[in-house]
Amino acid sequence: MNQIDENPNYKEIYNVVKGLFEASEHFYFGPFDETYYSLRVYETSKEIIALLNSEVNVQMVLVAAILHDVGKTTLDTVKVFSPKGKTEEAMKEWKQHSKLSVPIAKKILSEMGYSEEFIIEVCYLIEHHDHRGDKMENKSVELQILQDADLIADCGFAGFIRPFLYGGKFSRNIIDTIKYLQRETNNIEKKGKLNLDSSKEIAKRKVDLEKRLIKEISLDLDSDLL
Repeated sequence: MNQIDENPNYKEIYNVVKGLFEASEHFYFGPFDETYYSLRVYETSKEIIALLNSEVNVQMVLVAAILHDVGKTTLDTVKVFSPKGKTEEAMKEWKQHSKLSVPIAKKILSEMGYSEEFIIEVCYLIEHHDHRGDKMENKSVELQILQDADLIADCGFAGFIRPFLYGGKFSRNIIDTIKYLQRETNNIEKKGKLNLDSSKEIAKRKVDLEKRLIKEISLDLDSDLL
């Protein structure tokens, strides 16, 4: 590893990624604000690492966390979004973002002077961050952290707020969004979703918060008009 590999300028990398998302049509505002989501994956990765006893290549994980979803800026958004929400073929297009992120991340890091070895390792994490459960065996601790952080980042306040932003973008009223939250539980609690015990500990705290927020706002629907 060269000096920049050992001391990445995380903010510089984030600002480049932020600029790409800001220039995109759908991935900067509202429910698809990936500048916020990338920041949360980065911070959640640090939170998981702080609870681990095992040795971790922290720099590799954090750089991958910032860059892991940058491929979304090149998705065919016509295949993903309609005026009413996500299209039927959205998931098929969405699943390409991991591989699409790799050449963009490689270009960014190469231009910044990171070593080829470091870039290869970071891109490996990015390419496989969506390969959860039994899709992969013998995952490195770095990949396990990134995968878990990617899920946990959408829990808690984020998991509560994003459905309201989605409703605002696609003309769903607040009452229907509250009803959506009441019936849709955060599937991060399903067995096999998370890799690490420390991640499960963090996720439980965030999901409990999300449930409390949903319970509180559900009181707003206690009306004889409904």
